Parts: sequence; C-alpha cells; structure tokens
Amino acid sequence: MENMYTGKSSKNPNMPLIWGALMGIGLIVFGIYLYFDLAAWENSNEEMRLNSLLWFLYDIGGKLTVAGIFALIGAIVFGGGFKKTQELRKLKNGSHKS
Repeated sequence: MENMYTGKSSKNPNMPLIWGALMGIGLIVFGIYLYFDLAAWENSNEEMRLNSLLWFLYDIGGKLTVAGIFALIGAIVFGGGFKKTQELRKLKNGSHKS
C-alpha cells in the first residue's frame, strides 16, 4: 500500500490533537471569561449586551450555565482531536507493517 499521506503537514498524526487542544482550551478560557464578565455585570448598574443565544442560556441557568456550555463544547472539541489522532496513528502504524 502506498503512503496515504499527501503532504509534509499531513505526515504528523498529532495535528488533530494539537488543533483540538488549542480550540478546546480557547473555548474553555472564553467560558471562564464570560463567567467573570457576567459576575461583574451582576454587581454593577450597567446595561449588558449579549447575543440572543447567550441571553437564552443566561436566563435558563445564569452565568454558570453560560460558562458550562462553553466548557462542554471545549471538552468535546478536545476529545474529538484526541480521537482523530488515535485513528491516524493506527492507520500510520498499520501502513508501516505491510
């Protein structure tokens, strides 16, 4: 079987894990930022402008729900990158044995 990798960047099976980790951590950090931003807003007299989806989540469960959704999505993205990396490692190891 010919090598399934087409370019230099595709030879590294860890790329999905790296990108998944970066995006996942970014989403988790953004959720934490929103949590503290909403907490500061609750203690002030300022008017807050949010996306309608964020308002909906805030109305359902408050700032913890907003932060939790972003943390959950971040964890799913991180896990997806990990799973894809495992699949690519198995393919790469299988192609070397043949």
